[in-house]
Amino acid sequence: MTMRVVRGEKSPLLNENLVFAGKTPLKQQDAIISGSYVEIAGEKFYQIGQYDQMRPFFMSVVSGGDHWLFISSKGGLTAGRTNADSALFPYETEDKLTMHGETAGSKTIFLVEQDAKTYLWEPFSERFGGAYQLERNLYKNVYGNKLIFEELNLDLGLTFRLMWRTGERFGFIKSSTIVNQGEACQIAVLDGLLNVLPYGASDSTQNRLSNLLNAYKRSELDEETGLGIFTMSATLTDLAEPSESLKATVVWQTGLKDVIYLLCQEQVEQFRLGEYVEQEVDVLGKAGAYLVRSGF
Repeated sequence: MTMRVVRGEKSPLLNENLVFAGKTPLKQQDAIISGSYVEIAGEKFYQIGQYDQMRPFFMSVVSGGDHWLFISSKGGLTAGRTNADSALFPYETEDKLTMHGETAGSKTIFLVEQDAKTYLWEPFSERFGGAYQLERNLYKNVYGNKLIFEELNLDLGLTFRLMWRTGERFGFIKSSTIVNQGEACQIAVLDGLLNVLPYGASDSTQNRLSNLLNAYKRSELDEETGLGIFTMSATLTDLAEPSESLKATVVWQTGLKDVIYLLCQEQVEQFRLGEYVEQEVDVLGKAGAYLVRSGF
């Protein structure tokens, strides 16, 4: 086989730089990066427009208490109280958090019904890059304790915003907002958190014994309140003595009605395909998640 490569020469397979996935042409996201101060709900924020056109970068969200949160512009994050041994998401280095943007932290998936078609939209994800014309913006308030990710889907006429902040009473608060600037539509949503750690998963255990740790994980749902309870079935020990784990990480949601709760990631792909998902009440031996399925 003979190969010939000439720098700067167009491939004969490319037609005016159009690339297709199946029969769908992928859209170019060539945009100008910008920065400016803006006001949101009466509060001053710094905006980075088209932040996804930059190289990935690392940020923190500050707190007046013992909260800590580190997050990549790709969405992967770690957060907790006091120190790394009390993490709510796996405590990893910056490069790993950037790579794990799809598997730890926030996850939102929409199925949008417009013009007798159902469109799959996964904000901030690279899974379907080029499928839509998008604009992504990032906002951080001047105090540094609120961070907003925003994605405008210009094809569907929808805008999704995700905000991270902390509170002394409620811990870490994720707020999700969707705004319709286009035609009326029906939306099914799966929104929540991935890779939630139980209480007692220390930094060394996460990094040295991660698969063994999964075997001890238990995720439960209080069906009356929608409270997700993430625990270890026992503490990790080799001693021949009782070793109950009596503390838990808890997650709950407000705002969505008529919901179905998922406690792991196994049914996420079913939702993407428009299939029915069943509520999960007690999940053993799997990485924890707290996902809420609803529609409006």
